[in-house]
Amino acid sequence: MTRNVQLVAIGVALLAGMATLSAQQARTVEGTLVDAKCYLSDNRNTGTDHGDMKGCGPMCLKMGSPAAVLAADKTVYTIAAPASDLADYVGQTVRVTGPVTSGVILAQTAQVNRSGSWQPIKLSGMMK
Repeated sequence: MTRNVQLVAIGVALLAGMATLSAQQARTVEGTLVDAKCYLSDNRNTGTDHGDMKGCGPMCLKMGSPAAVLAADKTVYTIAAPASDLADYVGQTVRVTGPVTSGVILAQTAQVNRSGSWQPIKLSGMMK
């Protein structure tokens, strides 16, 4: 799949999923925070560096690429929240809470695991 097709697919999933999210019960998804675009193009891209590209994950999120949680069972949940708010946490263990549908989680809260302690991630905008 080309990158443009992947981005369109991610966008469609976000839009379709958000239509029914408000009626869903909130749940918590835990796993590794990834750059959805890079992870979907190469399932090994779970950290900040992707191949020879140092800092690719955070850079892509700061430029608007969607973030996702890669759960322990390898399920990928695209996060409906400002990706730039999550950029500093790529490759780290996170918990995101919110309604989930069609592989999309509408982030109400997000936390990062720092030395065994869950710390809040500040989410800006209306998706708190």
